[in-house]
Amino acid sequence: MKAISTYIVVCLFSASFLFGQKPVLIYNGTLELTGSTYPGIIATIPEVAYEVVQKNWIKAIESGTRSKAVYDNGKWTLFGANISSISPTPMNVYSKLENQDSLVRLLVAMELKKDDFIQTGTHEPELASAREFVKQFAKKQYLELVAGQLKAEEKKLKEVERESSSYKKQQAKLERAMRSAEKTLKSEQEKLVTYNTELNNMSVELASQTMQLNELAEGPAKEEREKYLKSLEKRKRKITKGISSSQKKIDKANNTIRDSSARIPGKETKQDDAQNKIAAQQAVVNQFKDKLKKIEQY
Repeated sequence: MKAISTYIVVCLFSASFLFGQKPVLIYNGTLELTGSTYPGIIATIPEVAYEVVQKNWIKAIESGTRSKAVYDNGKWTLFGANISSISPTPMNVYSKLENQDSLVRLLVAMELKKDDFIQTGTHEPELASAREFVKQFAKKQYLELVAGQLKAEEKKLKEVERESSSYKKQQAKLERAMRSAEKTLKSEQEKLVTYNTELNNMSVELASQTMQLNELAEGPAKEEREKYLKSLEKRKRKITKGISSSQKKIDKANNTIRDSSARIPGKETKQDDAQNKIAAQQAVVNQFKDKLKKIEQY
């Protein structure tokens, strides 16, 4: 049932992921400047925050020049931009960013010289280069976002893998403890049999020697018999102590076996749950890897 639930979650995520992903789009458009419209390029950048795109766009167009982009009436203007991949000489860049639902729309117009804008028909090579420049910028924004998302999901995957590994180690520790306890139990039970046999024999011997001692007259023979009885009693105490020690070890081993037997199924269940989490999270990671590949192909 858990496996089926995991599969359903993964499938639902996959469906929402595939249908939710939007492409980076680049197409020709226009930008309104001082009441007039001029030819330009439009890029749509999915998912990336408006503030991030704005910051990086200003940085991109200011690169290679001491000029600073100026913001006025909703538009960013940079005079004397040096973008060698488009033009060998400085040009003016006019741009506008629009924060739309789940994407940022970038509108760009580039002026090679006064009133001479890059456009279809008159500056085809420059237009192709400009489109590529805007495309690579937009693509980079999306790639960096998804790369960060992938990194976060891979971190989650490592966390659930560590969780699973921890449960495996805990179960292995319980199993080792149980095997050791079973070995101890068998060994001490064998000792206990030997001790009890010796104790029975010792009790019979003590009774016999005590009767014989009582029949002896005072003298060296009786003294020797008394010494022998003391050694038997000493041996009996040692056997009794051994029996007590073995019994304690047996009790401890039985407790360990009972405790381990009770806890191992719980660890197995947690491992199963962790494996389901790993499978589900691995699917999420794979989806983001696929998403990254798709963006790289734009």
